[in-house]
Parts: sequence; structure tokens; C-alpha cells
Amino acid sequence: MGDIKTILAIDDNLVQLDIFKKVLTPKYDVQVAKSASEALNYLKSRIADVVLLDIAMPNITGFEFLKDIRKIPSYMDVPIIIVSGKTGEDFINEARNSSAFSVLAKPVTQDKLIDTIEKALATAI
Repeated sequence: MGDIKTILAIDDNLVQLDIFKKVLTPKYDVQVAKSASEALNYLKSRIADVVLLDIAMPNITGFEFLKDIRKIPSYMDVPIIIVSGKTGEDFINEARNSSAFSVLAKPVTQDKLIDTIEKALATAI
């Protein structure tokens, strides 16, 4: 059995972060960030194997933040999974054209979340 993988969940909704921790902690080391700046500080000093990213955040959009993450050399290929309550056509098109591994709509089921994380980890270099 390998090392426990680290998941960084970024969301300004504390309830959502709590749900991620409760659902994923038995299987993963779950770290959370409540803002883009908090997440960038984490990413600059530690490695996460997968990033869960909310798109609707204050001060910076998740898509802008996704571009910032990709500028960090150690995060150029880390799978990023967008988890968002947005479902509009423009959002879906932008998400598909981003460098994200996958897009999940909130509320996401535990099985779908874990399945997507497992697929992301399987394709990670």
C-alpha cells in the first residue's frame, strides 16, 4: 500500500470544506484553504496530489486562480478538479477549456467525488 495522498480543497464555503474533510479523510490527507491567497501560500510550500477547486470565490475567480496554480512549476501537471454549483453553458465551456482534469457539479455525491479523485490520481505523473 502506498503513501496516503494529499487533497487540497479550496472553497470559501466552510460547510463545503467540512463536508470534504468528513467524506475524504478516511482515505486521504485532506488540507483546506478558505481563499485563493491561503491556497497559494499552501501550494508554494507543500505538494498536494489533487486539488479540489471552487470557482465562485471572492476577490479572484477560480479560473484566474487555476491559471495562477499552473504557473507554479510543481503544479503544472497536478490534477485539478473543479467542484462548483455553477451549471450555465458559458461556465461549462470555460471549464472544459481550462486545464482542469474534471468538473463536478455541487452537490456532488461521495462516490462520484472519490471516483473522480481516483481517476485523477491514476493519470497523474
